[in-house]
Amino acid sequence: MQNHETNVLKQEWMDNLHLFTGEMEYPQEAAESLTQSLEQVFQCPEVLHILISADRAYSENIHMDYKKVLEELKDISPRCGVHTYTLHMLFFIILSRKTRKIYEERGIAPEIFRASMMDLHWKLLECRKMFGIWGTSVADWQIWWFEVKRFALGRFQYELVPFEETYEKNGVTLHPGDLVINVHIPSCGRLVREEYMRSYAMAADFFRDAFTDRPIVFLCESWMLFPEHKLFLPKTSNILGFMQDYDIYKEEYNNGDLWRIFYEDYEKPAAELPGDTGLQRAYRSWLMEGHQAGLGFGIFIYKQVTVQTS
Repeated sequence: MQNHETNVLKQEWMDNLHLFTGEMEYPQEAAESLTQSLEQVFQCPEVLHILISADRAYSENIHMDYKKVLEELKDISPRCGVHTYTLHMLFFIILSRKTRKIYEERGIAPEIFRASMMDLHWKLLECRKMFGIWGTSVADWQIWWFEVKRFALGRFQYELVPFEETYEKNGVTLHPGDLVINVHIPSCGRLVREEYMRSYAMAADFFRDAFTDRPIVFLCESWMLFPEHKLFLPKTSNILGFMQDYDIYKEEYNNGDLWRIFYEDYEKPAAELPGDTGLQRAYRSWLMEGHQAGLGFGIFIYKQVTVQTS
């Protein structure tokens, strides 16, 4: 690539980076760090080649081999002086130019694009809390956003997935392969019932064509559906309120999601875990009593609900 072409591309990527980090409300320190890292990318021909090739591949096929690119960036990170997590974040921000156009072409509202891309904001903050790095430590998770399979609709995030088991209750039967709406809860604040009930309504409308002749079904696999919450969280807990809509048909016991509660401290002995929030204090006491954490698998058979707003 000639110097002029490189300069034009650099300006394009920089402009998009500034637009994206501003629109997605990145902290100023994060935006400045990412700008400096992108400057470094243009001083490293190997990384630049990977990102240019990936950008072109995405323009041609949104189902490109993301994992290959992510692995290449990981391998080259030590030689260019930019952390893998930061390179992964820059990679997705570069792709977002095309993603924005895809939303426009498909007639998907700009606010849904912004809400969906805000997931990179939440992952940026998690990465900083866990590792002290401005980037994303869960790059594989981002792929479905850029394949335009997953969408943020109000408080929650959703995608259509085939159900993998058999379920029967209250006159509703699910077989393996039946489509359900998978629910994700981003780490972006409190669970307010009025907000997430509106979110369910938005998702039910967005995916309505998949449920023309059967009930709308939400599926959620989450630490927030851990059934034992009823034993140690306060009765006023918003998590208990969230759980009430789901029939929890399966549970697992493990401490794999404790990082979501304690972040970088999650591997400490129970007695040394922080207690800065009510949730942390409740979990710390539960763990100090010798219990495990866990997660639940739940089904929510959606029925139209009128949400009262104040």
